Amino acid sequence: MTEGEKPSAVGKGRRAPSVRAAYGDLGRGDVRWKRLAVGLVAGLIAGGVVIVIAGSRIGPKIIQANLAGVQLGYLALAGVCLAVVLLTDAFTLVAIARALGPVRARRVFGVAFESHLVGGATSFGGLEIPYQVVRLRHAGLSSSQATSAVLAKGMIHTSLLAVVAAVALVPAFGTQLTPLERWVLIGVILGVIVGWVVATLWTHRPVGLRLVPGRMKKYVASFREANLVLLRTGWRSIVVMVALQAVYWVAMFAIIPFILLALGWRGSKLHVIVAQAALQVIMPFSPLPGGAGIAELGYLGLIGASVQSDIRVVSLLLWRIATWLIPMALGALVIGVRAATSRGKSRPLRQAEVSSATSE
Repeated sequence: MTEGEKPSAVGKGRRAPSVRAAYGDLGRGDVRWKRLAVGLVAGLIAGGVVIVIAGSRIGPKIIQANLAGVQLGYLALAGVCLAVVLLTDAFTLVAIARALGPVRARRVFGVAFESHLVGGATSFGGLEIPYQVVRLRHAGLSSSQATSAVLAKGMIHTSLLAVVAAVALVPAFGTQLTPLERWVLIGVILGVIVGWVVATLWTHRPVGLRLVPGRMKKYVASFREANLVLLRTGWRSIVVMVALQAVYWVAMFAIIPFILLALGWRGSKLHVIVAQAALQVIMPFSPLPGGAGIAELGYLGLIGASVQSDIRVVSLLLWRIATWLIPMALGALVIGVRAATSRGKSRPLRQAEVSSATSE
């Protein structure tokens, strides 16, 4: 057994028993599919209820929509954008993991795809971060390196989104935000700014560490260590990650416009981009998997208002299939292949061990 395959220290922490009890040993690939399926079904039901209630006035027009006139070329472009989103997300994790330590790129690539299933089928995506940390430990990184990789990717991912989402607050763009959505957006943007300032200053000079409660010290210390590990990789690695994530968001923001264009919509693409940036910020506040409920309600309010009534729900369904269900399906496929491969490799090993023990 190599060092990267040793049981992770993360798995021995306080949260490990509850994680395993709910979803199996996710770090080893023993996923309890029934629990994930329950979360997925709950999200689908919530999304369906929101569509029926919020879109009740346009619901009957779903059947009347002229889907025969769909321009498949634009749908194909939306599919290309989805592929770019998935690949750049995976390459970002590979880039930072390889900058932090010697790892197999293929294994890290698989972790990125697997996390789409775990994050998309659990409430608040709550297991996605610890899952990636554990899997990166098995891929060969140390605990601090794995934590640093996941935190760095998350901070860069969120920061670029916050920059674009801030444009939604400009009245000239006409993004129809409710007061609650506006304050949530402002809170997230301020949180990102404060997070970067505090992380940068406090990483170099941890003032007031003694004032941190005992239970929080180890998490704060791990966060500081992760930042130090990241800074040691150099600015070149950070620039590469920022560039990959910039491509990620460009492709992500292009999916909805291409879907709408395929359905015959012709409107302000800039408005749709800014609106969905705000939507991406608000979605994680849903307590249901995949941002269900808030995603559908936000789409109908922020984007659907500027779209013809007969394609609002259709475009919403296509968007959710592309950005939620398809990534989860790919994640399930990768986990299934990995689990089957691991079982195939372990059986000959066990037979060899039995033969050796018998001969002795």
